[in-house]
Amino acid sequence: MMYIHCTASVNIRQDQNVDVKAECKKVAPAFVRRTDRFIQLGLLGTASIKEQKTLDKNTALFMISGQGNLSVFNRLCQQRYLEEVPPKPVDFINSLSNTAGFYIAKFLDLESKNLNLAQQGFVIENALLLANANLSSKREDRILLGGVDERVDVNNNPHGYLDLPTETALGEGSNWMLLSANKQDALATVDVLTLAFDSTGVIEYVNNQVEVTHVAFGQRMPNSCSELILSSINIPPFECNEVADFYETNGLFVLNSYIKSKQGCLAYIDYFNDIYRVITLNVV
Repeated sequence: MMYIHCTASVNIRQDQNVDVKAECKKVAPAFVRRTDRFIQLGLLGTASIKEQKTLDKNTALFMISGQGNLSVFNRLCQQRYLEEVPPKPVDFINSLSNTAGFYIAKFLDLESKNLNLAQQGFVIENALLLANANLSSKREDRILLGGVDERVDVNNNPHGYLDLPTETALGEGSNWMLLSANKQDALATVDVLTLAFDSTGVIEYVNNQVEVTHVAFGQRMPNSCSELILSSINIPPFECNEVADFYETNGLFVLNSYIKSKQGCLAYIDYFNDIYRVITLNVV
């Protein structure tokens, strides 16, 4: 079990026109030069953490993403294969897997482990499992875990790439939580199951958890699946997807939103390729 001590969220919907660079200049002006939107989203999200709490320099940074810095990758492909010119040095540097983590660590004055994980499907669950392993083995005392996803450009067939229905609205966000194994001054506990379920198994599991007061669903879950689960349990949904469009790490926004708005226990049920996984969040 892990304890959450601080949270921060930046959530941008598809129909919102936000000048991320200008917003980033307000909170991290020394770090905007030579960065791009993906890195700036990361800085913007962690700025609230910096305002709330002075982090120990030995706090580890675990940054996750569904797609990583796709806009830079696309520019590199454009330069290399269409324009047939060498990539711009700044684009090449920013394409490295953990450049965003480097900037964020510098911004927060962190000097410890700095990891970057990117994958489609269950990236939040796998990152939380990794964080729990590091905390329970005492390899780390504190971990700042965050997810950053930039909106995929409409010219790149994002719904095909992400395997989503064409009507799905695409957003972007930067969501963070400070984790430790220490209960003192915690806002909530978070736990992720290593088990994977089918629809029958996840319904049975949730029905057996008497402490669960709300459920929420990952945005990849088809409506037919979430409706089946809700019809088979006597637990109300935590409605959060109406204020957040799809991005791979959106689940962190849901967890952070629950901490800010509820007192209870949330079962967050995620879905990918007909598999269900569960994160349990208990607000203390």
